[in-house]
Amino acid sequence: MRKALLLVALVAAFAAIAGFFGAGKALAYGKADQPLAQLTLSANCDNPSFPLCSPTTGVGLGGIWSWIEVDANGTGDMTGAACGHAGAGGGGSGAGPLGPTDITWEIMSAEQLPPGFFVLGNDPTDQYYVINQLGPFAFPVTRGHYSTRLAPGVQIQATVAP
Repeated sequence: MRKALLLVALVAAFAAIAGFFGAGKALAYGKADQPLAQLTLSANCDNPSFPLCSPTTGVGLGGIWSWIEVDANGTGDMTGAACGHAGAGGGGSGAGPLGPTDITWEIMSAEQLPPGFFVLGNDPTDQYYVINQLGPFAFPVTRGHYSTRLAPGVQIQATVAP
């Protein structure tokens, strides 16, 4: 009985010490890279009558899901997946990986964005991350969750996190 009480006291003391000192700041992707933000993108295009989702005039039916880490030196990492949906009649479906790949990025104002870029949410500071390897998407620099529904079956979700 005495050994059990001693063990309980030691565990409690260890827990108290660990709680007092804490684990410190968690850096999910490593301090050496000097990460500025983690960006996520989920875009689904499931409405063939919407021009963006049209197999003839747009990207076709499907989706893209990406995770991006941007570093202080204008580089970063990206990984994700994309899939195509056949729609009515079947055939032509499939999925595949995007990355992992090294990326480069820059910050631009809305006015500086190239024609055809899609802003994933209005940034109150008018500053946007542009990932050169991702395509026509501009992420707000301000942290938060951004959601856009362009039409039935056409949704885009983005997050900017520390």
